[in-house]
Amino acid sequence: MYPIKTSYKYYCCLFISWLSVSIGYAQTNLLLNGGFEDINTCTEYESECGVEGWFYLRDVKAQMYSQEEGTLNLGSNSYAIFYDWIDHTGFSPIIGTMLPCNLKKGNKYTFSGLLSAKLNPKLVFVPGVVTGEYYYVPNRPFAKTMKPDSILQLTPVPDSRFYKFEYSFIATGNEAYLTFGAFVREDAITGKRMVNKKETIEMVMDNFALTPADPAEGVCTAFAQQKKAIYSYNYRHKLLDNTLYAKGKLPVVFSGEAAELTATAIIPETVPLTDTLRLGDVLFDFNKAVLKPEAETVLAEFFTKTDIENIDSILVQGHTDSVGTEERNNELSLQRSTAVIRWLQQLNIVGANSIKAQAFGKSRPVATNTTTEGRAANRRVEIIIFRRGL
Repeated sequence: MYPIKTSYKYYCCLFISWLSVSIGYAQTNLLLNGGFEDINTCTEYESECGVEGWFYLRDVKAQMYSQEEGTLNLGSNSYAIFYDWIDHTGFSPIIGTMLPCNLKKGNKYTFSGLLSAKLNPKLVFVPGVVTGEYYYVPNRPFAKTMKPDSILQLTPVPDSRFYKFEYSFIATGNEAYLTFGAFVREDAITGKRMVNKKETIEMVMDNFALTPADPAEGVCTAFAQQKKAIYSYNYRHKLLDNTLYAKGKLPVVFSGEAAELTATAIIPETVPLTDTLRLGDVLFDFNKAVLKPEAETVLAEFFTKTDIENIDSILVQGHTDSVGTEERNNELSLQRSTAVIRWLQQLNIVGANSIKAQAFGKSRPVATNTTTEGRAANRRVEIIIFRRGL
């Protein structure tokens, strides 16, 4: 996690119901890591890659923010998610969590927290939520009976960019996952298209809670065991995507009665083997995406010695230091990733459908940006090679 400055202006087009709301957090919180303080280490990368207990799908970028917001108690971290809106007005899942305890059928619960959004001011942004037996994934058979709902009860927090939100519902007793997301649409007052087809949206979240209306209701007796089991699921990226897209569930199994649950984490039988090759900034022309001959030599030597036939897929990630504009850094990191992909495709290392570029710009430094050496380390392209299990 890396501290950032929050001096830039946030534009938030929120559909707000101006009700008289007083949001308080009950003593019992049935969500894990609602303050996003616990950090997860991914097995594939052996590095920090998210927060414990919360999961997101492909094409979403996550960033931990360390900051102060007036009198708000935000702890050490706030959780930021960047995702692309592509002219879709339905519910888009952003993140979700597995519930460690069964909810009681017929009882009332309230999902609450803090939220801010940065997006094109010509777009209307409405947060949403869905609970159910599965992690919500649009257009998947298991999600057909799940009905995402809008969160309309929001109030601005003075002297901050955040809004407090609340959403209450009656439990069916089958809730295993809570998925948080948003409905986004173009402000159609003019009747004409005013925005690009693809817009990047930033959401910053904190202090999430799921509280029972009954003050006497507490967590289940196996809460600590369930937490340990869910936290033990350390896989992200391709393995996580495949699991959620295919089944809508993580391979974490609870058994027994609701009040006396035991938890075990089921590790997939075949864990993808990975290699990571890092190309430093010196292997590119300055501020350009042209591979130097030295870079081609490094690539050729690496893939000559590796088992190409056993490669399942490749992820090429571009990174920059913090110098320059965010737009230019994102552009350069994508261009350099694409340059590496072109080289790999020319040699038929993998097929076009098995390789993907990701541009992170300055958002994922591996060293400080306050020194020359640190900035040099941050300017890199990482080639992550996923291999089939032997």
